[in-house]
Amino acid sequence: MINSESGTQQIKLISAEFMTFQTISMETTTWFSQEDFVLISDGQPIDYQISNQEERDGHVTLTLMLDRSVDIERCYEIVFLNQERYRVRPSRIVRTLLFDSRYSYEGPLGLVMQKETMTLYVWSPLAEQIECVLYTPEEEELETIELVRAERGVHRLELPRQREHCLYRYRVTTYLGTTEIVDPYAKAISVNGRFGVLLDVEHEIRQRFPKRQKRPILIKPTDAIVYEAHIRDFTIDPSSGSTHPGQYVGVSESGTVSPEGRTTGLDYLLELGVTHMQLLPVHFFSTTEEKSRLPYNWGYDPEQWFALAGSYASNPSDPTVRILEYVEMIERLHAAGIRVTFDVVMNHVYIRERSALEHLVPGYYFRYELDGTLANGTGVGNDTASERFMMRRLIVDCLTYFAEVFRIDAFRFDLMGIHDIETMNAVRSALDVIDPTILVYGEGWDLATPLPYRQKAISSLASQMPGIAHFNDVFRDALKGSTFSETDRGFISGDGWREGEVRNGMAGSVTIAHQTDGRFPEPTYSINYVEAHDNHTLYDKLLLSRPDLEEPTRLRMSRLAQTIIFLSAGIPFIHAGQEFGRTKQGVENSYNAPDAINRLDWTLRDKHFEMVEYLKNILQIRRMHGGFRLHRANQIQELFHFLPMRPGVIAYEVEAVHSYDAWQRTLVVHNVTMEPVEVALDHSRWNVHVQGDYASVTPIEKGVAQITVLPLSTTIATC
Repeated sequence: MINSESGTQQIKLISAEFMTFQTISMETTTWFSQEDFVLISDGQPIDYQISNQEERDGHVTLTLMLDRSVDIERCYEIVFLNQERYRVRPSRIVRTLLFDSRYSYEGPLGLVMQKETMTLYVWSPLAEQIECVLYTPEEEELETIELVRAERGVHRLELPRQREHCLYRYRVTTYLGTTEIVDPYAKAISVNGRFGVLLDVEHEIRQRFPKRQKRPILIKPTDAIVYEAHIRDFTIDPSSGSTHPGQYVGVSESGTVSPEGRTTGLDYLLELGVTHMQLLPVHFFSTTEEKSRLPYNWGYDPEQWFALAGSYASNPSDPTVRILEYVEMIERLHAAGIRVTFDVVMNHVYIRERSALEHLVPGYYFRYELDGTLANGTGVGNDTASERFMMRRLIVDCLTYFAEVFRIDAFRFDLMGIHDIETMNAVRSALDVIDPTILVYGEGWDLATPLPYRQKAISSLASQMPGIAHFNDVFRDALKGSTFSETDRGFISGDGWREGEVRNGMAGSVTIAHQTDGRFPEPTYSINYVEAHDNHTLYDKLLLSRPDLEEPTRLRMSRLAQTIIFLSAGIPFIHAGQEFGRTKQGVENSYNAPDAINRLDWTLRDKHFEMVEYLKNILQIRRMHGGFRLHRANQIQELFHFLPMRPGVIAYEVEAVHSYDAWQRTLVVHNVTMEPVEVALDHSRWNVHVQGDYASVTPIEKGVAQITVLPLSTTIATC
């Protein structure tokens, strides 16, 4: 109870927050004066003035102006005359530019190994105390040691090398209380991510692999052919023939065959001719219990970004096994000439309240709406705030770690539009220092996150992110129909109105005067695809949108859509199994569906082997002839020309890049109609390489003056 001008009444403080380093905002249920309370820190009063007081919706808001800047790690309290005390929270001040300016830190983080010692660094300007709790490998508590606070909010602890292989966690105390967390920079973790592990990861890798494979050669981005697979899906079905089903090493296992003796696994990838294998997330995620490897999950719910998932390791209980088997997989793929793409899921965390980042610096690492509620552009309850210095730094640190230590060759960003342009450019610059041939691409969707439009890393602003490619969803939907409507049809399944968008995609989505209206400045910005792990497979989409057709017709549509993608300017992308009619039994979002839905059924590879052979030859034609891999807009504008044709038929000619190219002129005609089309040529010295069900790098017909383009097919003629 206190006395005020309005008499004796009860004051209820709803909130008290630092808005700046010299401003506090208080919300109460009553009006009161400066004499009604004091502001103290460590028992000492702090001078202030009430600069503003206003009432809205029955609540009173006060603004306190302090006479000096506060030390954010100290405790500040409002104390009323009745001795009730309220903590002033710094939950908003951490989201200010001044906070970043004062506490941005560029020194070491995580575990740093020296000859006789090892040092732990963790960043938390708000922490009142951080202790390192060491545990034995059997998870028994060993000792607790307090970290020393150093410059710009970092805390450090030096330990003897004898403590290597111990488990550890941080016991962090902030204004929210005390919690034990796993180091967000932990590079080795125990089973199910319960503890960090004091392990010299780079030493372990050098010991096991003293001579590392070089990255396979990649001259330019449009030379890439990306193949996306989930580690478990790729080999879990018995039809894969794998002796390590569902594991890291199973991905790179050679000598495996299907039930009918055709190649599967790594040998199949080599036969198909892909250059990059994109693996769904390997960040540690907790929705799959690592020992039982159940329940199934894609892994787009990360908890530890620097540490690897153990459910794909042969022994999840040994912290080194997942690391060494992941490296072994990469080494084998590199030895076979295949680069590896890392799926980056840093736009959100699985559960914010459980996140180590939230306990270390509450309110900092996540994005908020103006009303103080959490942003949810990701649709999973939280968006990371890449625009803040230490979140941006965490993203760059994580990617450069995987590029340097594991020799990852490409990074695919999940929901890249959540991130900001400056962060993506920082990623590109950091990777360029390591190897400029490392690809960076992502989902540049414009999502409802409270970041100014001009700052979003979205496809419509692609020109502001040089060297970063975007999934071309416009091209995808133009070909097969909208992913948001099961029955919507695309150009290959009967919607002729999408022809203009398909032409744009074929030309790398760059502008050709009077012919295309491009969305990208260069073809290298366009990831061309018709199917990915998200949404219905192409086979299922065609089944839903064209139930009136027989399966052979739908398969021809599928083959034609893929042929268009493979021959278009840009970077072709293949979802594992699309080339032999992969189905998920109509399940649109199979992120937690069982193996029966998600498995790669290699018996379909046997059933549709003729389609595989055809598409394999199309990819070989792409690799052999530079006209299909143009990487500059001016090349396309000079060498790529569309020809006038009837509706439903798209024809274009590509001239040779060099005078010594075997194909000086290449004519490509795609026919999505149900009728054959005759095309007269300008002389009789043309050779046909693709027609109907046949595709070949050597001519299947020579010296022709006219070609026939069969229904739902492609014809390629050269001279």
